[in-house]
Amino acid sequence: MPFSIPKSPCFDNLIIMLDIYRASCENVKELKSKQKIIHRMLNQAIRRNATSEIDTITKLYALLYSAYAETSFLKLIHTPRGFSVSEIENIQNQRNLEAKWSKCFELVFQKISTSTNAGEIANKKQKLKRILDEYIIGPSQIRNKIAHGQWHCCLNNDCTAINAASTAKITNLDFVRIDILFNVYNKFQQCIEDLIESPVTHYRDFYPQITELEEYIQQTKDWDINSKIARINNSAKNKNYKQWQKNSY
Repeated sequence: MPFSIPKSPCFDNLIIMLDIYRASCENVKELKSKQKIIHRMLNQAIRRNATSEIDTITKLYALLYSAYAETSFLKLIHTPRGFSVSEIENIQNQRNLEAKWSKCFELVFQKISTSTNAGEIANKKQKLKRILDEYIIGPSQIRNKIAHGQWHCCLNNDCTAINAASTAKITNLDFVRIDILFNVYNKFQQCIEDLIESPVTHYRDFYPQITELEEYIQQTKDWDINSKIARINNSAKNKNYKQWQKNSY
């Protein structure tokens, strides 16, 4: 009889985890390709001064970001040689993406607590927690409103009254600020992934990465759709396009 190694539930779980990781990688890749398409759509709408289209594209971009954040997070927690099956289940059992991120954050710092001094841990935790709260958990509530069709008037969580604060945020959604969220998310997630994969040696890359992220946040703090519109309208490419249109008539 040929020799075979019996499979264990643990082995099966590892295979499932790897499958989910690979599927999430494919989904992330697909959403990134759609991100490029949305960017082209926006640039075309700006050149045509199509204000209504810009608003629609902005809300679609917020939906895309919501989808991207969820599948990227799924990819993150299934990173090979990262969290255990029980740790992943613990994260996934949380009530929503914000709570899942908080649990992930907690487990990450448990992993490095035995390899790093307390002061350094506190410093890293403070830097990352501030970014997590402001750029990931904070905007998630508006993403949820958009995902539930509240594109013009937002309701409270029980859908029993108008939520004026959320409605104002929806009204003031800005494509460029959403684009910044994409970039911050990616850089932040890379910091967390390094902590998951290399709790002992992560320090080699952590500070350059967190410094780059903080510098990016500072650099883009005043960017918005108005500056992007002005930049496109004043570009040589756009002026040549308008001249071509004029000559075509």
